[in-house]
Amino acid sequence: MVAADRIAIIIDDIGNHPEDLAAADLPGDITFAILPFTPYGRSFALKAHHQGKQIMAHVPMQALAGNALGLGALTADMSSAEIKLKLRQVLDDIPYVAGINNHMGSQLTQLTQPMQAVMESLKNHDLYFIDSRTTEYTVAEKMAQSYQVPVARRHVFIDNETDEQYLTEQFDELIQIAHAHGSAIAIGHPYPETIKFLKQRLKSLKEDDVQLVFASELTVKSELSIASGLFKTGQ
Repeated sequence: MVAADRIAIIIDDIGNHPEDLAAADLPGDITFAILPFTPYGRSFALKAHHQGKQIMAHVPMQALAGNALGLGALTADMSSAEIKLKLRQVLDDIPYVAGINNHMGSQLTQLTQPMQAVMESLKNHDLYFIDSRTTEYTVAEKMAQSYQVPVARRHVFIDNETDEQYLTEQFDELIQIAHAHGSAIAIGHPYPETIKFLKQRLKSLKEDDVQLVFASELTVKSELSIASGLFKTGQ
């Protein structure tokens, strides 16, 4: 019998280190978010895809703190055309992409025009969006719904700290949210401690009474059409 409550686990920041390749060996339907134009991103995507995993592009977006963004970044000073071109380049770099989520982005995801351009691109490429929710003021979900792009949000970061007690507490919170709402999404990173923890904890999902699914399976696509006033931005 399939558990009614579902969780998705996204491992972010894949691609900069050869050690990241080991994360592809995690059991089950894990989703991996790969940074574009990184030394090991493409080879990881190929390996993970052939092991039955789901691939996302982890797209750098401008942060309020002015963090270094890396290659493939989307910034507030870009035109809609520039954003769409950059996203196409990102998607050309990473094979087997099914969706994207934001890397940083506490500034960009608050801005309507850039997020409109992002969602237009995703709509055209039949991709989904996961809002990492690096700011409470994000408009990304709203824009995705307006463009009928399948969308969901991150509920828990599991490894802001990497000691076992913290990891356990965060994973327990993920399970609790799933039981309360029917589903929940966690984001982690390819830290050795995280990978070791997940290899053990994922064995007990049956006891937790949850099913591990790909992030795409927890997205929702709005049936509402784009509001007529959405484009009246004066820009």
